[in-house]
Amino acid sequence: MMTETSRPTIRRLILLASLSSAYFFIISANLSSCFLVRDDVSDNMQRSYHQQQRHLLTHASAARHITVSNPQIAFRESNNTIEAHIHTPPVKTPPTPNAECARLYMDSLLADPSAARKQLCGDNFTKQSNVAVVFTCYKRMDMIHRALPSVLLSNGIRNFDVFISQDGGNAPPIFDDEVFSIPSDMPYVYIRHPVNLCTGLHMHFVKAFAFDIMGYDILLIVEEDNVLHPQALQLLNRMVELSVHEPDVGVVSLLDMDMGPFLDASRFSAGIIPVLSTTGHLWVFGLHRVKYDAIREMMNSYYETIKGYEYRAKHHPPLRPRIEALLQTYGFPVQGPLSQDRFFLNSLAKVNFTKRYQTLFRFFQPIGVSGLHFKYNTSRFVHMFGKHMYNGFINPSAAFDVTKDPGHIKAIKDSVRQRLSRLFQKYRRSFPSESLVNSTFFGIMEGRLNGQGVAHNLRGTSNFSGPTSPACEVHRIHGDI
Repeated sequence: MMTETSRPTIRRLILLASLSSAYFFIISANLSSCFLVRDDVSDNMQRSYHQQQRHLLTHASAARHITVSNPQIAFRESNNTIEAHIHTPPVKTPPTPNAECARLYMDSLLADPSAARKQLCGDNFTKQSNVAVVFTCYKRMDMIHRALPSVLLSNGIRNFDVFISQDGGNAPPIFDDEVFSIPSDMPYVYIRHPVNLCTGLHMHFVKAFAFDIMGYDILLIVEEDNVLHPQALQLLNRMVELSVHEPDVGVVSLLDMDMGPFLDASRFSAGIIPVLSTTGHLWVFGLHRVKYDAIREMMNSYYETIKGYEYRAKHHPPLRPRIEALLQTYGFPVQGPLSQDRFFLNSLAKVNFTKRYQTLFRFFQPIGVSGLHFKYNTSRFVHMFGKHMYNGFINPSAAFDVTKDPGHIKAIKDSVRQRLSRLFQKYRRSFPSESLVNSTFFGIMEGRLNGQGVAHNLRGTSNFSGPTSPACEVHRIHGDI
């Protein structure tokens, strides 16, 4: 990888008006693009700034000659950076609950895909690929600043169209006063939503944006707390391509556990397995349009159910009974999770996409010690998920379903037996039982084995106080999405 001194850098400035401004603009330091993010304000204020928008978009490519007739906007150029100071009169509107603002914003985008595309991506955006990579984030800046460069520096990234979708609210812009060491010619679109969508609306936006607004065939999603292996996106894209021809596979994902200690990397690093769709977490995953088309109606129903309500309180009235009624309508388990992730997976299962393709090795490093799903200290999180990813290189186009060949399955079980025996002889001076070999093997084939945890237990280097059986270990650490 390039060093800090050898990489060109980009400074991206968020050019904010005031807290009451109608719009803010994002202009890249290399001046090749200008994107508009619209705030939720009155129509009159929106119309009053259309001319400013068109002026900036027209002149961004020739920024060294920018002239702005409106005296309320002042530009200052320094080296390769342009700073804009925008002063606007305050907008006096009555306070509106965030959930209602989010509903109005989302409804306006979904009602007119053509206008939404122009609003979110600008006039000059041109699709270069049939694959959209969307990095979703909010405000955990320390994690974002570690994870985002791994996306933008991925192998083959220029074969995809890259979007950054940052949820709004009280989150500062991710590029505010930050320098990212990324190639200066790296194209991407940064969308900072003007309101807080929460996970329910945000994830609905991502899918609708990729398939309905932009018309992509493949969507790859990376959440903010995952540092990618350089080939992760290439592998994930290939998995989506393979899933199209599998009648029971819906979504595809990168393994969130670390099963590497019991697998032969030289033979199975590019191997994938079909597992139950609810196995593991949707942290880095992909979906094809043909799968989404089959569940669009159900996903829209979930959106219609949750919009206008505080999603953080989905486990309490008034939203909880609304979601439960929707679950009953489709015959989904009412006692299960109410999250959009689980509804998404249940919807896929409803149309017989009961499996997901998952990697045998982990091609990302999870760093989300605290956040939406986890409130643990670092040591507990590392014990649950480990801190390593696969450190070799593969041929992503050679990804293969290991279950298609009985010889592969036998080889995996032989590897499990051999590696367990090696650990037992070294640290226990005995041999593993056949039941332990079988449970470890099935844990791998079901995509739910915490291989590092089991290995640490056998070495006596783990603080985990439970039994060494992989099945017990997995049961204790595996949670709902």
